[in-house]
Amino acid sequence: MNKYITLVLSFTISLFCLANDSISLHSSVLLKNYNNLIPLQNLNHLKIASLNLAANSSNTIEKTCDNYTSSQHFHFNTFSSQRIVKEMLKELKDYNLIIINTDTVHEVIANMINNMSKQNKIILNLVGVANIPFEDILDKSCESILYSPNFKNDALKYSAQIIFGGLSCNNVLNKSISSNYLKGSGLKTKKTRLSYVNPKDIGVKSNLLYKIDSIANEGINNKAMPGCQILAAKDGNVFYQKSFGKHTYDSLSKKVDNNDIYDLASITKIASSALILMKQESENNFNVDSTLGYYLPNFLDSTEYKNLVIKDVLTHQAGLASWIPFYIQTLIDGRPSYELYSKLPSSIHQNLVAEDLYMLSSFRDSIFNKILATNVEKNKKYRYSDIGYYFINEIIKRITDKNQNLVAENIYKTMGLENIGYHPLEKWDLSRITPTENDTFFRHQLIHGYVHDQGAALLGGVGGHAGLFSNANDLAAVMQMYLNKGIYGGDTLIDSNVIEKYTSSPYYESNNNRRGIAFDKPVRDGAGGPTCFECASVKSFGHSGFTGDLTWADPESGILYVFLSNRVYPNAENHKLINMNIRTEIMNVITNACDFSTSQAIVSP
Repeated sequence: MNKYITLVLSFTISLFCLANDSISLHSSVLLKNYNNLIPLQNLNHLKIASLNLAANSSNTIEKTCDNYTSSQHFHFNTFSSQRIVKEMLKELKDYNLIIINTDTVHEVIANMINNMSKQNKIILNLVGVANIPFEDILDKSCESILYSPNFKNDALKYSAQIIFGGLSCNNVLNKSISSNYLKGSGLKTKKTRLSYVNPKDIGVKSNLLYKIDSIANEGINNKAMPGCQILAAKDGNVFYQKSFGKHTYDSLSKKVDNNDIYDLASITKIASSALILMKQESENNFNVDSTLGYYLPNFLDSTEYKNLVIKDVLTHQAGLASWIPFYIQTLIDGRPSYELYSKLPSSIHQNLVAEDLYMLSSFRDSIFNKILATNVEKNKKYRYSDIGYYFINEIIKRITDKNQNLVAENIYKTMGLENIGYHPLEKWDLSRITPTENDTFFRHQLIHGYVHDQGAALLGGVGGHAGLFSNANDLAAVMQMYLNKGIYGGDTLIDSNVIEKYTSSPYYESNNNRRGIAFDKPVRDGAGGPTCFECASVKSFGHSGFTGDLTWADPESGILYVFLSNRVYPNAENHKLINMNIRTEIMNVITNACDFSTSQAIVSP
């Protein structure tokens, strides 16, 4: 019996709802939905397995399901021996939700489902059948039943989306298929998560999208980056999701696929730090208008840092130094000091900086002493700085009693996201993680599976400014949640007013500072900045990352864009990605394909 790491579902689906209009993409009908199980919620409480009994199956379905959450799936021959059946039932006992896909129902299948229902919740997907036999057994055994008379590959790519809320379901039976399910039967569900569609389905000009491929391939050919992931969505519908190139320039290197993991660098600021702070502010546990000293009194009381307003820190106008190379003081003759580092972990060396390189845990105090010894400028002008974000993990610890990585992970798990987080080697196989720089000045090794940022590395891989890893899809889900005003998967994670507050530009009028609270914002005079001038409205927000990443979301156009790369491989001095304007050129293609320009957008901040 073969097992895979994804969820397999095989059924054709029902009416597809967009944010503002509906387009019929499938024919599935939801016949039963006990306790409104579909669309699935609280994915962090579900351990999902799928059982594929269909003669026809499609890995397209498996890949689509991967976009929502991780699960285990099984392929099974219903004519197997009783021993194999018992073995399968034993393995499935550990799962609290089983999704069964079948294109036929006979007595063996009906009885097997009945037996499984005694230990598991069951969602049954019936595809390509004219009617439903053994309906009483199935109705009694299954929490939810989906039915489709068709088995078309084009529709199958939408298969998991009804269950996970990527697609709504509104169809009814056009004829009776059993004594229980008569003509006109059919239940409705809502769209709650990202969907994955063909561009033409949502009116995107697919004939322009080839330009994205051309720009990406040109960048790879010119060694602007070894490879990249690109995702584009409109109104919560992903219409472009591709990977290009390889992990490195080596001809034998692994090709990039959509499940591979990239170092997000400074995107950590909005996908972790701001995410947590906004959630805490929504729950009245945090106020961004307070001072650093309010949350860290013992730590900062005797310093000039105590009066710094957190909002000023996060918008980069608190008068802080732009960067401090903490790692330099840990080197002797250009190599890690044996007094501070160890090749093996110990009670005092617990911060893993790179492979076989553990930092003295107490060096954290040296980092903060160095920060606090650095003067704060009185002139509060805009200057991009990571330094203030070193305090964010400390604040999060104070208000949650947990490290930032654990708090962030709880939010991601609530959203069903399994491909975003800190400490990548604890979560994913090394083969999925793209390497970054061949570090010849600090760690003296290829940085692969460890955070590229030196400061975050010294803190054990978890920083308020860096340390987060992800693939494009899971980062897109976080950004879509922001576009959804704090709602995702049916859960309200953040208050909409808080999101609006953080994604605005509070100091643009008074200090000509375009930045939001942690979020970057577009340049308004058309010169430079993270976006092309006509690509994004002033309502839009996002962030870039030193390693070669960019993500951007626009409430006015509904467009969401993610670009991930490891342009710093093998050397961070490679600026071709920026010089060739690859990321913004791709954004321009996307907005043109969506027929949007800033002339259509609301111009108020």
